[in-house]
Amino acid sequence: MAFDRTFFCTQCGNRLSGKNKVCRSCGFDIAADKPYGDRPAIGAGGKGWSDAVNDCRFAGYQGNRRTYITIFTLILVISIPTFLLLSGDLSLDSEGITVMAVLSAMFLVIALYSMKNTRRKGLEWTGTIEDKREYCSSKNSHQSNVIMVRAENGRMIELPMGDNIVLYEYFKVGDRLRKHNKPNLRAIEKYDKSRDDILFCPSCGTLCDTRDNYCKACGSPLLKGR
Repeated sequence: MAFDRTFFCTQCGNRLSGKNKVCRSCGFDIAADKPYGDRPAIGAGGKGWSDAVNDCRFAGYQGNRRTYITIFTLILVISIPTFLLLSGDLSLDSEGITVMAVLSAMFLVIALYSMKNTRRKGLEWTGTIEDKREYCSSKNSHQSNVIMVRAENGRMIELPMGDNIVLYEYFKVGDRLRKHNKPNLRAIEKYDKSRDDILFCPSCGTLCDTRDNYCKACGSPLLKGR
């Protein structure tokens, strides 16, 4: 997804302070007229599998997600029963207490599932894109794009891209891909990034410049080659 605001230095990954977009650590100024100088974006992504897949910042990102989930859940558990009581839709009798307990339990179960999902591991694979297919529903004109990948073990894997045209166009037939399924990183990496001028953040999906080393939105390392 596109993201206009910058919270982290894209070169060293440190958090920027306030409205000042000049990094105090490395001096990089993303708001400058030519922040990257004369360095072209094409080729900056490199070629090869990234060495950053085990970076501790991915664990930090998932930890922040769990914190936000916890805070949001607590707000729901407190605010919704309170609103229902104040509006008169519930009362503090046995029925009302039961309803509040059920609502709170439902929110907590959803939160626990979401937090568990941040630590989920799965099967990692490497493969090559063999085909790209575009589907359009005649009922609601909703477009759903799919990338077909032949894994090294011969299995055909379908990667749904939804209606994200930028992500769909980023992958080309013949590209080698690797699916990372680590406890703190679940992302698809392209082997050859040297022909691209964009990269997608492996954590939050923000669209980044290939000359960046870290995501400007969440500070996660970008998966770049050499």
